[in-house]
Amino acid sequence: MDQQLLEIYRQVADQISEQDFLAKVEEKVALMAGLCDGRTAAMLVARDLGSSELLTKIGSIRPEMGNVSFAGRVVSVSEVREFSRSDGSLGRVVNMTLADETGSVCLALWDENVELVRSGDLRVDQCLKVRGLAREGYAGTEVSLGRGGGLEEVDLDIQPRQEAYKIAEIKADMGDVSLLGMVVDPGQAREFLRKDGSQGRVRTVVLGDETGKIRLTLWDDQATMPLEKGESLEVMGGSCRERYGSLEISTGRLCTVRKSSKKVLFAERMTPIEDLEPGVICSVAGFVTGLGEVREFQRDDGKAGRVANIYISDDTGRVKVALWGDHVDLLQGLDLGWRAEILDAQAKSGWNDELELSCGWRTRITFAPPG
Repeated sequence: MDQQLLEIYRQVADQISEQDFLAKVEEKVALMAGLCDGRTAAMLVARDLGSSELLTKIGSIRPEMGNVSFAGRVVSVSEVREFSRSDGSLGRVVNMTLADETGSVCLALWDENVELVRSGDLRVDQCLKVRGLAREGYAGTEVSLGRGGGLEEVDLDIQPRQEAYKIAEIKADMGDVSLLGMVVDPGQAREFLRKDGSQGRVRTVVLGDETGKIRLTLWDDQATMPLEKGESLEVMGGSCRERYGSLEISTGRLCTVRKSSKKVLFAERMTPIEDLEPGVICSVAGFVTGLGEVREFQRDDGKAGRVANIYISDDTGRVKVALWGDHVDLLQGLDLGWRAEILDAQAKSGWNDELELSCGWRTRITFAPPG
């Protein structure tokens, strides 16, 4: 059963079996002629069974869910921030972080609700039940009270999660993410020009643990910290986004990044060529069994580009690999039979629906002579 449906079912599990619950959900979806999704149908079924209000676990809240109800313990409260609206009026906002055993979420309080913090009615360590509107915020999923929203203190023993996330547990739009990972690729800091004319620095680091790997984006001073492959890095208070089909942790001024003496296990996961599927970011290892010519072309922006195709084989099959841009330089001196390791390429349906791997800027490629 889907995790969101499972959470809803648990709240009515004493009244109906799991099989009957799912059957009623499917019946409700059919009755609504596809106008509601499975989660909405499950909530309607639970309401029919007499459940007054369904509480969503914080770790399951996503921007597309719209109206949500959840309970959490207040773990932090920001300072009141004032700002000017486009009509010249003054606005105020306070951000509170609420957490349960599954994760944390930002609750934004606007204007008159700010007084609940200033008066002391809302404070750290309270347990609150919240009805609000989920949306995508600056640092992951955010909930605002909005119209029809509300909050109340509840007598619940909510124990927020203390341990860091494993990489496989991290999902898109999560905020306040903490993890411990091994530096798989330290990357390099690069400079860029901001819209206001100031100079900025950014760096992409690849972290891994025993459950997978993820990209970490470091900004400005954090981007210049000395890092070496194999070191352990602790991240506290990051936010997760999905970019180009893979997850990425971004740091901000409230995020802490520091080295750790704790050891982290990581092993690169290689996908057998016969198991490759279109749309998946994957890594393969094998031998070079075909070399194509370098082809030059003109990009949409008028700049010249280069591409070359090679073929990689393992004991399960053979696949075409498209090398783009600077990756083409790796072909110098390359010959048939060389060992190849291609990390983080995207599987695509190419010409005549032939499956191929496309090596973009994030792909790391290693060739080594046989023997």
